[in-house]
Amino acid sequence: MEKLLFSILFMALLGILIHTSSSAQRVGEQAEMDRLERQAENLAAQNDPEGAALAIGKAAMMADLLIQKAQKPDAKIVFQAASSQYRGQELGLRALALFEQTGGNPPAPPGICHYLFQGHQKLHASKNLLHSLPSSSSRETKGRQKNLGQKNMEWRNLLKDLQGEFECQAPHPEN
Repeated sequence: MEKLLFSILFMALLGILIHTSSSAQRVGEQAEMDRLERQAENLAAQNDPEGAALAIGKAAMMADLLIQKAQKPDAKIVFQAASSQYRGQELGLRALALFEQTGGNPPAPPGICHYLFQGHQKLHASKNLLHSLPSSSSRETKGRQKNLGQKNMEWRNLLKDLQGEFECQAPHPEN
């Protein structure tokens, strides 16, 4: 469990460093979405998965608003990818918070494992959207695509590790 908490802390700190190195100052909804993402990373670094889940859920809502307001198809795709990714992170953080609330002893209840599997599906959908972006996208879109892609891989690995740590069984295929 300590290894997983260290991984979450490391990812949060890495995210903070990536965001602080950004040279462009964004305004409006994009800035709010980015602020909420940083807030979630900070809360995760402070071992508050419940607060982090709430913040990243709000970031997903902002991404949903940006999808509706985006004029360019590439921007819509990247915000759809962000929304899906944030929802995947939210599910993973909620699973972690619930696991801790239930005593933190494996095996985790099936509902907690289901959150992890759903989170992994959301991250997979985000990855597919990111890979569908054309190479002719704007510099800002490519930058957001790269950042989301890095975090996507980190979160997919983290959720996989949590599934093992929580001793989750593979979900049964639906008929």
